[in-house]
Amino acid sequence: MREVSGVTNGSGYGADALPIEDMKEGSKKPFEFMDGQVRLRGSKSRSSGGMAFPEREVCLETGARDMEPFLFGGDGVLYSFSTVHVSSSRPVPYTLGYVDFPCGLRVLAHVVADDPDSLRCDQAVQLRATDDSWFVVPV
Repeated sequence: MREVSGVTNGSGYGADALPIEDMKEGSKKPFEFMDGQVRLRGSKSRSSGGMAFPEREVCLETGARDMEPFLFGGDGVLYSFSTVHVSSSRPVPYTLGYVDFPCGLRVLAHVVADDPDSLRCDQAVQLRATDDSWFVVPV
């Protein structure tokens, strides 16, 4: 077996060969209130139309670095969900679900329901938010 000595620090490579910071950093929340509704902050590629959430700098479909801000949300459809009963990081039970939005994005979301047993796939949901977090509720 051949030994590999040392670790490369990237010297000798062009900037385009080094890892890029793909996720947008910043103090902005991943959502905003607009016209009385919650909208999520995503990105959309100018060249391919590819979309992503949360905001990114690189298109997931083509690798193009032409992403621009894109707000979406409001109403969606619960694609699938699961209620978590054991967790070391937060109080249980809580429900997570994939939500399909009309723009074509599918997003993993916290689902807040009075009765999680009443949730169904293909159920209409709506974005809501507190000051610090966003979630969906059945409608």
